[in-house]
Amino acid sequence: MANRMSRRRFLQVSGAVTSLGVLAACVAPGGAPEAGGEGGNAPSSDTVNLIWDTFRGPGTGWNEERIDTFKESHPNVSIEFRPLTGSSQQDNYGKMYAMHAAGDLGDIVAFDPSHYHFWRAIEAGIIGPIQDLADADNLDQSQWFEQFMVLQHYQDTLYGLPSWGWAGHDTLVINKKHFDEAGIEAPDPMGHETSMDTYGEWARSFYQENERFGLAFAYGESAVSVLCRIWNTSFIDPEGTKCLILEDENAQAALRWLYDLSVTDGVLPAPGDNLNANAAQLEGKVTMVWGGSLNTRNFQRDITDESIAEAWQGLFPTREDGKFPSQIRGGTWNMNAGTQHPQEVYDFLKHITNLEGCIGFNLVAGQGALVRPDVLQELISQNPIHEWFVPNLENGIPAYAPANSRGREYTDAIGQRIQILLDKNAPIPFEQGLEELHKSVQDVLDMEPA
Repeated sequence: MANRMSRRRFLQVSGAVTSLGVLAACVAPGGAPEAGGEGGNAPSSDTVNLIWDTFRGPGTGWNEERIDTFKESHPNVSIEFRPLTGSSQQDNYGKMYAMHAAGDLGDIVAFDPSHYHFWRAIEAGIIGPIQDLADADNLDQSQWFEQFMVLQHYQDTLYGLPSWGWAGHDTLVINKKHFDEAGIEAPDPMGHETSMDTYGEWARSFYQENERFGLAFAYGESAVSVLCRIWNTSFIDPEGTKCLILEDENAQAALRWLYDLSVTDGVLPAPGDNLNANAAQLEGKVTMVWGGSLNTRNFQRDITDESIAEAWQGLFPTREDGKFPSQIRGGTWNMNAGTQHPQEVYDFLKHITNLEGCIGFNLVAGQGALVRPDVLQELISQNPIHEWFVPNLENGIPAYAPANSRGREYTDAIGQRIQILLDKNAPIPFEQGLEELHKSVQDVLDMEPA
């Protein structure tokens, strides 16, 4: 469930933050606002009607608050919010492609880079560039972290502004109570010294048959990608054209580590068990859950019985190249290439990604949006747990995307085949599962561009 905050409380926080001015020395001071409230041209007196289609934030009040406060500076602009409520994020992208084909896609949309739809939507003429608008506005792009601004560009042209962003599934979310009860010192939540052998030992030692799992793995592309990076390699090459797991011994060692825990020793939940690992961890039934910073924050937020659970995290060991195993992932807010009101759309994109908008996106909409230095500092001041997430944001590794923009097929192939490889209830030989995983993924990478 999203972490909800009342609109009054959010506006109080926003006002307090605004009065602080520059929250951190690393944030460049912005120029004076121009006419129009959000910079750029002054709003026209003609009525402008926009449509906002998104699956980010519905039901939390954040979207409505952003529309209401934008109306204060742009009284001639009315925005209709149309929530997308598909069964999954990928289903919602499919719906947006269909809406575009039918000529019914909104003016404000989001085709996220880290869901591998950004470039596809650009090539298809669905989302348009905002580079000229940003140039005319002298937009200060340093107000967002560089690693998330990079994701907003395609062929040296700006197509969006950052929405969510984190270091991916780079963390073991830990119930520290189990460590304390066992007399084991929990890892430094900001350190990278704990070995994978140690994490494996903990997964086995905390396992209690029919009572508790020591570790629950996230059976998807995000976790599998980081797993390989721990072993100083990658699941696919940086160009996004080749799956490496059949030829790279380090990648095989990474997957073997996981296979032994899941199939050989049987101490992980089976994929087909459909265990809600996050809920089970709150009940003390899982010690470690493979996830990311947002999962750690949500675990702390959702604890209701402190005698059962205490939020902690463990990061993965530093790689040989000095980088921290991670997968910098981020989202975007975009302008429909066919909009009749590009200036107003651009102004609204800035409004939902500014300091107050991003704070609300975190605390009201419940998103993991660690994309601005000033926002991160404010989040740390409100809850020091956010400081745990800084090292991997600063020293993370970008995500590698399929070159053909076959994002849905790519993530589906990994998710389906990794579950077959790691299913202890229907075990298959490691080598067979590895070959089938490789073939499914490579077949996708070899497809024609989407």
